[in-house]
Amino acid sequence: MFIVADENTYEAAGKSTEIILKNSNILFNTLILKGEVLPDAKTIGTILIHINNTKAKSDIFAFSPLPDFILAVGSGTINDCCRLVSYRLGIPYGVVGTAPSMDGYFSAGSPILFDNSKATIQCSTPKLVLADLDIMGNAPYEMLMAGIGDMLGKYTGILDWQLSNTFNGEYYCEKIAGDVLLATDNCLNNAHLILNRNHHGIDILMKGFMVTGLGMAFIGNSRPASGSEHIIAHAWELLEICSGDSLTLHGLLVLQAARLVCSIFRILMFESDDKALVNLISQFIHRFDAIESFCNKNNFINPITDKNKILKGVYDALDLRDRYTVLYYLKQRNLLDEYIKKAADDIA
Repeated sequence: MFIVADENTYEAAGKSTEIILKNSNILFNTLILKGEVLPDAKTIGTILIHINNTKAKSDIFAFSPLPDFILAVGSGTINDCCRLVSYRLGIPYGVVGTAPSMDGYFSAGSPILFDNSKATIQCSTPKLVLADLDIMGNAPYEMLMAGIGDMLGKYTGILDWQLSNTFNGEYYCEKIAGDVLLATDNCLNNAHLILNRNHHGIDILMKGFMVTGLGMAFIGNSRPASGSEHIIAHAWELLEICSGDSLTLHGLLVLQAARLVCSIFRILMFESDDKALVNLISQFIHRFDAIESFCNKNNFINPITDKNKILKGVYDALDLRDRYTVLYYLKQRNLLDEYIKKAADDIA
């Protein structure tokens, strides 16, 4: 078995994982990634180089000996990189979670930085996800907030999916979408338990991630989990990387982007003459109100405060992924500039 962790996740769960494996007489090798770890070619290359003992003398006429299993210890980046390496090498992998900060544990795709951009590469789902509620509950508060933020982004994501079904003819699964909305409602209604590190609350959040992850696996893409809010969040992440700024947790950016998209939908609700659009939005307004109530109650401060940066992220999102969302709806009608500026004013 090949274990991959960073310095923080090794302390959180890597050491205990090694002890369990030793006591079970399972052979393993551990790679601890140093410093800030990004989901990029450097990290993936480091995992590939160390997946076999770099000092081993192998048969030059044969393939390098590889482990039977890859075990990612951590959330986000480590999980995404191990998933890609697993898929490309044909080696099964699993993940030991260290924070309930995002839904990527169960995803079938990895958002990777390459070619001066960020794109999701389709891979495979993990064979197992282990989430100790004590470990997950001890994650930093902002990671708990990020996990809730990632879930709340499902509201605008599902509405974008319905929008694409109505105006672009894209396939839409009511069963999966309904399951995701129910899981998101459950997370929002129990947010106070999650933020208080209550085991039941953490369990609800992780099950919400599982529902959206399995939905993505069944559909074959990330529609059940993300829409314009996630693409905008990825665009903001790229701006942070390019400017050398410290990186904001993905879920926190998703929450801000979801608030921005909610604002766009609100304005359309009252100004649009498109009855089909207004009917779709009207079914989500109460959920948009709930997002604002959550943010206000928990003193959520939008990570991106510069209006120009907010707007640039939205424009960049149009070229980041070819997916029909409310942004494309507005662009097709020459309304994009007007509405994103109004929405940016609301949250700037």
